[in-house]
Amino acid sequence: MTTPAVDASGQAHLDLPDGRGLEFEIRSSAKARSLRLKVSARDGLVVIAPNGVERGRVMQLVASKADWIAERLSEFDAVRHLVSDALPVRPQAFDLPALAESWRVEYRPTRSQTVGARTDQPGRILVAGAIEDVEACQAALRRWLARHAKVALSTWLGNVAQQTGLCYTDLAVKNQRTRWGSCTAHGRVSLNCKLLFLPRELVRYVIAHELCHTLESNHSSRFWAHLRQFEPGSDALHGKMRDAWKLVPAWAQRGSGSLL
Repeated sequence: MTTPAVDASGQAHLDLPDGRGLEFEIRSSAKARSLRLKVSARDGLVVIAPNGVERGRVMQLVASKADWIAERLSEFDAVRHLVSDALPVRPQAFDLPALAESWRVEYRPTRSQTVGARTDQPGRILVAGAIEDVEACQAALRRWLARHAKVALSTWLGNVAQQTGLCYTDLAVKNQRTRWGSCTAHGRVSLNCKLLFLPRELVRYVIAHELCHTLESNHSSRFWAHLRQFEPGSDALHGKMRDAWKLVPAWAQRGSGSLL
């Protein structure tokens, strides 16, 4: 394991297991209670350290997480095109392959200073309000997407749980930048609303994956054995998930400072 090098400015260097070199930043924080690693497509790796923590300890932590960092960065390589500086646009239509649905979007200006989106009729979403604000229109559509996904994924999760005999305690639907799903130690499953842009077999794979975390909280060989039992094609589907982010339109990505 190679220990990262750091200079007085807080900039540091880490040699990753795959041979890549990574420059990253260490930020001291009076509010931080523990060391935290943040990886994003825009900023790369940033380490938040409480004031007074020795740099040697920070370097040891980063080096011990080198495999995890490399994996996260590989995931971000697939979604960098979604965090570009391109001007936002208002989508006119989109498909949700997971549900075999096609939607067209109609925009209607009103005197309201906010923007809302609702299902106007089958296959049509009405976005109304201050629609000249393109980013607000996108945010309204993301909120619509989350509501729509909550209903669809709740039913889907329940069906897969019943088929596999695996139990969960609750479901949260979020719009995460780089995670399709997660599961807590208490069995609370989180699923990304952007799953609706994926083919049905990939959505089922993600759901089965998270349910298997109720048996094994890590990605050990036992976990993968459980997943192969409930999803025989899991190895091939796991490979397809690497490019799944490319199926998500840019407007559906959560913007900085926006909840959904």
